[in-house]
Amino acid sequence: MPMSSKSLCVTTYVFGNYKRYIPYFVYSVLKSYPTYFVKVFSYDNLSKKETDSLERIKQHLSSSFEIKENYYTDKISKASEGKARRFLLPHSEFKGFTYAYIGDIDFLIVKEEPSLLDSHIKHCQDIGLPYSNQVRPQSRRLTGLHFFKVKEYFEKMEPVINEYIDAPEKIEAAFRTGIRNEEFLYNLIEQTIGFGKMNDHHYRPHHGFHLGILRSGVDSFKSYVDNGPKNKFHQLPKYAVLKKALLRYYNDPLFKEIERINPIKEVQILKKLLRQH
Repeated sequence: MPMSSKSLCVTTYVFGNYKRYIPYFVYSVLKSYPTYFVKVFSYDNLSKKETDSLERIKQHLSSSFEIKENYYTDKISKASEGKARRFLLPHSEFKGFTYAYIGDIDFLIVKEEPSLLDSHIKHCQDIGLPYSNQVRPQSRRLTGLHFFKVKEYFEKMEPVINEYIDAPEKIEAAFRTGIRNEEFLYNLIEQTIGFGKMNDHHYRPHHGFHLGILRSGVDSFKSYVDNGPKNKFHQLPKYAVLKKALLRYYNDPLFKEIERINPIKEVQILKKLLRQH
């Protein structure tokens, strides 16, 4: 459980094949920020490869994480849009934490200065809101990377979140209209907290490398790392800095062990690309 009064829970909800990324995500967060706590919710049971990898992390890096398997399976049908479930996690799951950051599981988080936590606290102050996110241009969509102050956030959000948890058919009805998960979050926020001064203070970084871009092929890598520092919705570190941080992972015996136990194509591709570019 969290110890610090400035405690951050890094979290997400995972379904299907995405659970194979869990050990890499947990490793990268705790390697970068040892004082953070990681809490991942999974629709399915983890495989032996995944649990063995996590056990190595517990033995050799940190035990500051929790994986909750078979989560929400009794509340929401698998036909519902899985990505929206991370925005419907109940207040009870964050008791004892001061802050929470909902991320994407297929990221390798890297340490930054100022830190992930401090930078989002400042953004909350700048925009006058208990959360930090960004509206996508010309849309009614927030992004899927969502930071919030637990107490203040749930004071406004808890009733509407509980409404969906208690009546999962409402989620299914919402997604039958073709809505996307980011628009779903926008609608939740619009009817509860609002958007403050978000338009005056843009901040929405990736805080690491998005492995998902490699599913589009290796050509996407160069565009991602070259344009990332200028892209307002990526805000990557300069490539030399990002490369150094990522190669530090690949040179770590623990990371190598996770690769051996639970190999993932995108992780292997990234290693080759970092050494070529």
